[in-house]
Amino acid sequence: QLWETCMTMNDSWGYNPDEKNFKPPETLIRTLVEVASRGGNFLLNVGPTPQGTFPIEAQQRLQRFAEWMGTNGESIYETTYGPLQDLPVGRTTAKEGTVYLQLFDRPGARVELLGIPGKVGAVSLLQGGRSCAFEQLGEHLRIDTSTVPPDAFIPVLAIRTIA
Repeated sequence: QLWETCMTMNDSWGYNPDEKNFKPPETLIRTLVEVASRGGNFLLNVGPTPQGTFPIEAQQRLQRFAEWMGTNGESIYETTYGPLQDLPVGRTTAKEGTVYLQLFDRPGARVELLGIPGKVGAVSLLQGGRSCAFEQLGEHLRIDTSTVPPDAFIPVLAIRTIA
């Protein structure tokens, strides 16, 4: 079923020069991931000034979005809801032959997933393309996440399946 989440960057739908309660960019990006992982559309409102420009706070958040999407956009664009829902470590999205795991938390040096559809051929980090070692037993997948930079904000693993 089609659905959408509408959200503002601050507390106002239109431009308000006194409005300075902008959400952190990390909150906005995490919301995008949450919505995409459930098959929804994310509508982010940005209220322009009377001169037609965006406030500096909005520009900063859009720049952070652009940086994250430049590295991880493959896990959002043209994807659908993920095959694994309500994971404690993050969210998943999918497209033909690939499940994307957006990591919110990394408990130790590995992540374990149950319910991966198909035979996994490769796992790699979208940021930099580094391969991650993995073991698969049926639908159980154990991924070594030691190559994921500890300071990476919502790093994404591409889990490529074999047809």
